[in-house]
Amino acid sequence: MKKQFLYKEFWLLTVGAAFQRANIYKNDSGIDNQLKSAFKDELYCFLQTLINEQYHSEVNEEQHIINIWSLSNFSGMDFDDILINGKLNFGVSQKLLNLYLKYLWCKGDVVTPPHFPVDRIIQQKLKVSKLNAWTKIKDEKTYLEIISHARNVLKTSKYNSLAELELNIYQRK
Repeated sequence: MKKQFLYKEFWLLTVGAAFQRANIYKNDSGIDNQLKSAFKDELYCFLQTLINEQYHSEVNEEQHIINIWSLSNFSGMDFDDILINGKLNFGVSQKLLNLYLKYLWCKGDVVTPPHFPVDRIIQQKLKVSKLNAWTKIKDEKTYLEIISHARNVLKTSKYNSLAELELNIYQRK
């Protein structure tokens, strides 16, 4: 019961962070809140299944990218009608998966995630030369450029993984 409570809290924090500036819904004011809630519940179940099946052992980068795309293409109970372009974009999907994994990893329930949540703050902290609006990332190309930059920073750091690096340099204001 405690574990489920924490997972739901982690999910609420994750959704809040991933959806807050992303404008994911078509005609946001005209969409019923129950439908939005149903979408988030279905997405949560999908994400939990994905994590339970894969992230208790190491997941390589290629599979992680496939998993981000599977979140992007998730439509559950015909939710594509409420989403802009009928799906979540890659940037929002990576934020959902990576942030939720970060919480579970910090709790000790999954192995070290292959990546970290990419957003403006971490790009600034990593000194990425061209900042990218994570809410506008459409595919893995830009995302992987940021991850590659982080790998270069990791080489000169004392940390063992990208997730560890991000956890230590990312601080709330």
